[in-house]
Amino acid sequence: MNFKDWVILETISKEGNISRASKKIYLTQPAVTKRIQQLEKELDVNILYRTNRGSQLTPQGEFLANKASKIIKKVESIENGIQRMNESLSGTIKISASNFMMRYRLPAVLSDFKEKYPKVEFKVETGWSQDMLKKLQNDEVDIAFVRGDYTWREGKHLLFEEPMCIASMKPLDLEKLPEAERVDYRTDYKLHELIDRWWMQNYSQAPNISIVVSRTDICREMVASGLGYAILPKFVVEDVPGMHINDIFDEDNQLIVRHSWMFYSKRTENIKVMKTFIEYLSAIDFSKNDG
Repeated sequence: MNFKDWVILETISKEGNISRASKKIYLTQPAVTKRIQQLEKELDVNILYRTNRGSQLTPQGEFLANKASKIIKKVESIENGIQRMNESLSGTIKISASNFMMRYRLPAVLSDFKEKYPKVEFKVETGWSQDMLKKLQNDEVDIAFVRGDYTWREGKHLLFEEPMCIASMKPLDLEKLPEAERVDYRTDYKLHELIDRWWMQNYSQAPNISIVVSRTDICREMVASGLGYAILPKFVVEDVPGMHINDIFDEDNQLIVRHSWMFYSKRTENIKVMKTFIEYLSAIDFSKNDG
């Protein structure tokens, strides 16, 4: 078995079938199937079994896939150790990032860093902030970019703050806000907690939620079309012509903001490429991108 075989096994386990695994590692499905068949002959075991839904790992295949994950981490650890000894900055940085961060903030930063250090590679996963933090907690990534005040006891850096606001195309009487139609959206539980806490501090009546959508950008379009108001990060709506924006404040009359963080493990501080990247990000004034 070679290193590529371990990568194939791990990817099949993560993706659930050969088709998705092939796309993930940029190989054709026949090439992956052929390599699995060769491994089955070499090891004299069945690694996959065929079902109506496609190919699935056998118990022996699951055992090999579990070993593959450990071997890949060990090899990557050795590679990063070697990179620490080299003068030129190179290596792979594994990142998990919230969808918002990857859409609006990080692409330009990663591009600039790679232009400066062309031998550095990035592996990026995106999703909800709580899921991206779990990947860091499980040692699946080196750095996590999350929105919200999650607990993390190792390395952290506050990237920027986003003021929250009430947005609508028509002027609102905030005292009668519970009667107005609200557009809500799916987001991580930390933001829901932030909004719900503010609401309960100001109103005894539940909000009149008339529409629920899957993303903040869809919510923005619903509000811009006059279908109701929404409680959103100000950045999302402040460029919409004619939008009425009301900042919201806590019980101490402080502006309510959402924090975005860079979290990382202490071990990364001893790896040259990680340390350089963390220092690079920490020096950027992200607030200049807020609109």
